[in-house]
Amino acid sequence: MELEMSASSRQSLSSRLERSLATGLVLFLVGLPFHLVVKTSLPDPIGTYWKEILLGLLVVIWATLGFIQRRILIGGTALDLALLAYLGYLLMRLVFDRPGDQAWWGFYASVMYLPVFWLTAVVLRRYPTWLGKLAWLIVSLGAIVSLGGLVEFVIDRSLWPSAELVQRQGFPDVYVYGTHLRRVYFVFDSPTTLANTLALIFPMSLGLAYAATSAREKLLAGTAALLMLACIGFTFSRGIWVASALGLVIMGFLSGFFQRDKRLTLGLVGLVIVGLVVWGGVTLLRTSRLPGTDQGLVELTAEEYNNAPVLAVEHDLLERKPDFGETPQQVWTLYDPIAGQDDQRTVLYEPALKGVKTEVIYRVTVPDLGALKFGIALSPEVWSPEKGDGVNFQVYIAPVDAPQSGQFLFHRYINPKINPSDRRWRNFFLDLSPWAGREVNLSFINDSGPVENWDFDWAGWSEVSVVRLPYGYFTTRPASGDNLLLQYIRSIGDWARDETNRDRLAAWNLAVSAWLKSPLWGDGLGSTGLAGLRTNPEGAFVTESQVLKVLAELGIPGLILWLFVWFTIAKAGLQTLRLQLDFKNRAILFGILTSMLIIFIEGLVYQNMEVKQVNALTWTLAGMLAYLSTIRDG
Repeated sequence: MELEMSASSRQSLSSRLERSLATGLVLFLVGLPFHLVVKTSLPDPIGTYWKEILLGLLVVIWATLGFIQRRILIGGTALDLALLAYLGYLLMRLVFDRPGDQAWWGFYASVMYLPVFWLTAVVLRRYPTWLGKLAWLIVSLGAIVSLGGLVEFVIDRSLWPSAELVQRQGFPDVYVYGTHLRRVYFVFDSPTTLANTLALIFPMSLGLAYAATSAREKLLAGTAALLMLACIGFTFSRGIWVASALGLVIMGFLSGFFQRDKRLTLGLVGLVIVGLVVWGGVTLLRTSRLPGTDQGLVELTAEEYNNAPVLAVEHDLLERKPDFGETPQQVWTLYDPIAGQDDQRTVLYEPALKGVKTEVIYRVTVPDLGALKFGIALSPEVWSPEKGDGVNFQVYIAPVDAPQSGQFLFHRYINPKINPSDRRWRNFFLDLSPWAGREVNLSFINDSGPVENWDFDWAGWSEVSVVRLPYGYFTTRPASGDNLLLQYIRSIGDWARDETNRDRLAAWNLAVSAWLKSPLWGDGLGSTGLAGLRTNPEGAFVTESQVLKVLAELGIPGLILWLFVWFTIAKAGLQTLRLQLDFKNRAILFGILTSMLIIFIEGLVYQNMEVKQVNALTWTLAGMLAYLSTIRDG
């Protein structure tokens, strides 16, 4: 009798723990897209680490459940081996890499929400009918977030201003570079994180729309898919555009290959076309109403800057005494990650001072075809986050004979203290031809960052000169009358002039250089990305590639194990496609595989697994895949 009671009690406790595990997983997934809202609503440390606290409790429940049931609760597929091998290697590196916060934060950034894979697989094995419900839950979250992003685009303002963006650029709004075309992010840290999260979800909505047996379900899933596709479009994240297009094309071919019914392929193509038409129409309407943008400013790489077709240097302002202000000069050496070499320059040192804008004024006569050539930077000695909040650089021009008609020609906030892409010279040409032949006052102004912290605002202007450029130098660039949408699409392949592409090249070069210093073992956990910026901000950098992040930190063995995980995911997916799954499960499977393919492609050019929402959803989908690969329908 005691044994029977013990078994009965064990079964009752096991049942309660299983329900708790399933409920906790749902709460975790529901709260994750709204992490920033939760973070500001709850006191620290709960607000900041509620995800980790909840996941830790779920892992304890999972371990307890396994102890009660006297078995190891894992996925039951080859994915277990691949993930455990990768996790084991990370634990080994945690022991042998440099001790301290950097290794621990690096381990966290590499693992993050990996246990969600096993939690999802265990919950689905206990509650098989939850597969479809879990898919609908994820799609619903994507639709809600997308709706917020679309509202943000329509009203043209941030609904939940991102503190991270304010730190990085001085204001919460994000625009397509050189325009007033808004990029949306709703309750995420940036447009790119929102786009990557939705790219993981919208293929699932396509699968649900295809498999739905009622008109209501088809309408709901199809509407969710269109909302997410449109919102991804309005994030203007070009990398995820390309990754999504490639993923849909590949899965379209696979769906045609693995089934005789081609309706899924046609449905995918049709929904994508409808989404593109709606997005393109709204974008064209918005761009036609945008105010004109300043086409007289060009930002260049150091190589373009040094080899620019300058006809003559009319005024070398560093050689002149200003008409107002002081001009102490220093020599700074900044490493150029694109060229892969040091770039030494003489600078006009103009730190921002507390309570007032520092200003230096030169009076010059603008020549025909005149332009202002200059670079801006902060001294490498103050690239630590605790040293100030960056500097706002400004250029103001005022004709001497009509000072009331003066105007600002240039505004640029840079903060290399927390934004690694600003850790080099930012080089510009500014068109002065509208003032040709006139005597003007050129003001170079520096002001504090967004939180008005004037500490360590050691700002400098390099190679400041008035030059003559060939006729048409600025007008041969895209003009304000050109269609902004077409310009932006063309910029995907512009690796010479596009600012974000140059930033990505710089990050890739830094990652490769770091790896080459220790090609076999890597530079150690936490040397890049989130962990590096938190623990070693002066020397840290962002790889802008998940592949390069793994390679730079963990070396060749780490990359092999990481690729083995993705190979196992692909293998499991292709093997599951051959199983006799029912119609709905097969559609969900195609959605999962398309999502995983998109996020893998995007990971080549963006460290997307450091995005909390992307990381959690990736392992959730992998857990759903593991469950599907172990069932037999019919």
